[in-house]
Amino acid sequence: MNLMNEDNIVSICLNTIGDIVVLNLLFVICSLPIVTIGPSLCALYHCMLRITKGTNNGVMKTFFRALRENFVQSLLVWIGVLAAGAVVFVNIRFLLYMPKSAFSTVLLYLSYAVAVLGVILFLYVFPVMAALAGTIKDHLRNSVLFAFMHFPSTMLIALISLLPMYMTYQDLELLPLYTFCWASFGFGLTSYINSMLFYRMFRPYLKQDTEQAV
Repeated sequence: MNLMNEDNIVSICLNTIGDIVVLNLLFVICSLPIVTIGPSLCALYHCMLRITKGTNNGVMKTFFRALRENFVQSLLVWIGVLAAGAVVFVNIRFLLYMPKSAFSTVLLYLSYAVAVLGVILFLYVFPVMAALAGTIKDHLRNSVLFAFMHFPSTMLIALISLLPMYMTYQDLELLPLYTFCWASFGFGLTSYINSMLFYRMFRPYLKQDTEQAV
């Protein structure tokens, strides 16, 4: 095996690791205003899906092009996610502290169900937006369809995405180390692993990416 050949496994692995680190840094920098997390996440998944597909052609150029092209849609979706999340969070907190009754218990469980559905939509909507064309309504509908048509993959994606974040806040003594890991490669690695699962779902529809989403 020629180690200088770009097609050998060592070069491919090193290039992929480098792309993950670069894209992670771009995502973190572009997410600093907080309000741009949505567009940055959409651009991150656009690049990771291209890497998974094998059509990567310069991650920095691809990232900023995707950021620009999907900025308005992904920004509106992100603002909607923040607003809906705030409403559900306040509602759950209110129900937890109000006097217990059968009615309040039902409302509390309904609020938990809405929160779970919201998390699922959040995990899917930006990858769907990154991969397929369509309106915001299309992306939300397709996110629900993909999530429940591929429920085992949805559970795995939720585990990959949420468990590391949960564990980060369970050991505050190591929080500086965890913060360094997230800032260096954490978000990029998570989205790369998830993109392998997303690509398998999206692959039958990717050739329609110049048309409306499925």
